[in-house]
Amino acid sequence: MPHIKLSLSLKSLFFFVLGILTLLVMAKVELPLLFGQDENWERKIEAYRWILHIHAFAGSMALFIAPLQFLFDLRSMHPRLHRKLGRIYAASICIAAPLAFWIAIMSLSSAEKWTACAQASLWLYATIAAVVTAIHSQFDRHRIWILRSYALTCTFVLTRFFVDVLGMHFSQALGGNAGLTVSSSILVWICADLIAVRKHTMAWEG
Repeated sequence: MPHIKLSLSLKSLFFFVLGILTLLVMAKVELPLLFGQDENWERKIEAYRWILHIHAFAGSMALFIAPLQFLFDLRSMHPRLHRKLGRIYAASICIAAPLAFWIAIMSLSSAEKWTACAQASLWLYATIAAVVTAIHSQFDRHRIWILRSYALTCTFVLTRFFVDVLGMHFSQALGGNAGLTVSSSILVWICADLIAVRKHTMAWEG
C-alpha cells in the first residue's frame, strides 16, 4: 500500500508539473502562432501551414490523451475505453511523426534537420512497438514502449519551454538547439526506462 500511494502521488505531481509547462507553452508560443500574431513566422510557414497545423493537432491529441491512461487505471476498470483511447493515441502519432519528418526535411537547417528526423523516427518506432506488443498480449513490454513513446511526446513541451518560454539556447559547441533535441530525447528515454524498472521492482516486492 505505501508503494501504491507513493506511485500515485509521484504520478500526480508529474502530470501537474507537465500541465503547468504545457499551459505556459500554449500561452506563450502556440496560441500566438496559431492566430498569426508573428509575421515572420507566418511568412516562414506559408508553404506548409496546413501540414504544420495537422501535425500540431495530432501531436496535441497524443499529449492530452495519454495522461488519462496513466492517471486512471482504465485498463482494469474500463478496458474497452482504454483500448479506444490507445488507438486514438497511436493513430495521432502515426499522423504527427511522419509530418514532423516532412516538415524537418523541408524547413529546418541542416544541423537541426537530421536530429528532428531521428527524433520523429524514434517517436514513431516506440509507438508502433507499443501497439505490436499490446496486440500480442506482451503487456510488460507494452508498458515499457508506451512509456518511451509518451516520454518522446513530452519533448515537444520541454524543448519549447526551455527555448521559447525561458529563452535558453544551447551553445553551438553542444550542437545548438539540435543538441537540445538530442539530449532531451535521450533524457526522457532513460527516465521512461527507469520508471519501467521501478514499476517492475515494486510489482515483485508487492
